Amino acid sequence: MSGQRERERRRRRRQRGQIRDAKIALLANGKDFSCQQDGSPQGRKRRTYSGPDLPEDIWRHIHFMMPLQDAARAACVSHAFLGSWRCRPDITISRETLGLNKNLHGKDEIARDFNSKVDQILKKRSGIGLKALKIDFCGYNADTYSYLNNWLEIAITPELEELTLHLLPNKAKYSFPCSLLSNGRGNSIQHLKLAWGTFRNTVGLDCLKHLTSLYLSNVSITGNELGCLLSNSIALELLDLSECYKIVHLKIPCLLQRLSCLRVSTCGRLKMIENKAPNISSFHFSGLDGEFSLGESSLQLKDMMLNKCCTISFALAKLPFIVPNLEALSLYSYYEVPNPPMVSKTFLHLKHLSIKLCEGAFFPDIDCFYAVSFLDAAPSLETLLLGVTVLRMKHEPFVGEHSPRRQIMGTHHSNLKSVKIIGFCSAKSLVELTCYILENATSLDCLTLDTTWGCFPRCSDHEISKCHPLTKNIIRDSQNALLVIRAWIEGKVPPSVKFNVLGLCSKCHNT
Repeated sequence: MSGQRERERRRRRRQRGQIRDAKIALLANGKDFSCQQDGSPQGRKRRTYSGPDLPEDIWRHIHFMMPLQDAARAACVSHAFLGSWRCRPDITISRETLGLNKNLHGKDEIARDFNSKVDQILKKRSGIGLKALKIDFCGYNADTYSYLNNWLEIAITPELEELTLHLLPNKAKYSFPCSLLSNGRGNSIQHLKLAWGTFRNTVGLDCLKHLTSLYLSNVSITGNELGCLLSNSIALELLDLSECYKIVHLKIPCLLQRLSCLRVSTCGRLKMIENKAPNISSFHFSGLDGEFSLGESSLQLKDMMLNKCCTISFALAKLPFIVPNLEALSLYSYYEVPNPPMVSKTFLHLKHLSIKLCEGAFFPDIDCFYAVSFLDAAPSLETLLLGVTVLRMKHEPFVGEHSPRRQIMGTHHSNLKSVKIIGFCSAKSLVELTCYILENATSLDCLTLDTTWGCFPRCSDHEISKCHPLTKNIIRDSQNALLVIRAWIEGKVPPSVKFNVLGLCSKCHNT
């Protein structure tokens, strides 16, 4: 047995040595590593330099590890690398991969160099064997769109599985050539991502039968055009739409039997999402005025994120009836009524709850003790995250030893293990909520109170020289919160609970 292991070690050492010799040979020959001069007196002819005698898969591995620009150059001067270049399954094109330094080049120069280099790379690549193409644009000029159409003409073959185009905001938006996906050329595409462009002429587009994920961000497409696209994408599993401002009514057809994840974010004119797909288990929706109907998926839904006006009030009053089998719920709110309603029915399966009152919102009289209603309605809850990073929240600090505290008949929450409050301050309702949790969460393992808002990097946690600058109000609130924690909470924490208090950095802020 030991002899077999020793032989395996020798084989690995020999392979590593071969790779090292190959790399040394490439470096030693510089730009002309693939050719050397014949010293014969008959004319100094150039012959191909083959390098060490390595298996083809090792040469290919070395080539795939090269930066994109170097790999393309190597393919120009080496027949061996040209072969592996044509087999390279994925290409990611960006300013970084092309070595374009924005500090050394002007905007027009970057656009010109970007177009020229990408044009050469893809023409030499020819699209054969290409499975994934990602293009992250870094500049535009008058010829950009014609270049891009040529690149897609090369890349979109019956072998392509993933296509990502991340453009830039531009008055003349790029119109994706849907015709390139016709006649079977787009049949193999499984993942399609498009940012900043238009997607039109989708009628009759019936070649995306293997599409499993579709991401559209800042794309000009109407609800009807998207509906035509979706009706022919029967393998779709994930649909992600963000800032597609032309969609007013989004209809998800029942043909999408495999669709399990639907995300719709800040589509400004969206009024209604009408879903008929029966198997959605994850639904994320962000929109101030939009409404939604989940259809048969209501009973299948396990994960939900909502970000809309009066989200907490809506969740307390309606969600137990709409999605009774939720396991994870995230709520973001920019405005709330002063006294949210109590939950009228239970979330029997809810295990993870996140609630965030967003920065810049107006909650002058919000009572954070409403979270108790969620706790009582979710007997299976294991984790609670509460974020209250709002400057204009009304603070009512405890004063003296006999400050009043709400008396409520507590329910023992035997499954709650982790609680984190971000933006903990001296607001009376936050202190009451924390004390309630300590008294009634019998299985609590960890309690974290973050007085720093949690969204600013600290020099002690990141490789930065100084913490993010904070306003006087935030510094004052954090200092007051620490005093309240010491006076009213610290002594109530059981020894078995890991208690974390995050304050301001003493090196960067006077505390």
